[in-house]
Amino acid sequence: MRIMQLYRASKRGASKAASNGAYEPKPRRFAMTDLHAKQTRNIETARRFFELMHRKDIDSWGELWAENGRIIVFYPPAGFGDSIDGKAAIVAAFKGLFGNFESFESELTAIYPAADSESVVVEYRNRAVIVGGTEYTNSNIAVFRYCGVSFR
Repeated sequence: MRIMQLYRASKRGASKAASNGAYEPKPRRFAMTDLHAKQTRNIETARRFFELMHRKDIDSWGELWAENGRIIVFYPPAGFGDSIDGKAAIVAAFKGLFGNFESFESELTAIYPAADSESVVVEYRNRAVIVGGTEYTNSNIAVFRYCGVSFR
């Protein structure tokens, strides 16, 4: 039993006290891991994604996408495909889409970084005014998967 306790202490990072030879745990320091740093960066990128859409700055928004980026559309409207594949196609589709909006706003209602990957899940509500004055609203969830600093 004593050996097991010493082993556990040494695994946590123990130091040998000079006075009596007993092992005492070292204070734990919580440093930001590489995964946490990437998650933080990716959350900020997701926020920027929505800010650029709000500004209707589709060219800058397009720079967030990897060349092989993909949007999967789970409930596409009639005549709309179930995915948009490739950065060029995504940017072209959103330039066309945003050409129909007088204004576009998104409210991020929740952001969930994945526990064991660089992915980020975002819940959001959209409010857009379509050219001519009709208001469009919806609530969505999106999963952002990253390839370096770009979306895939």
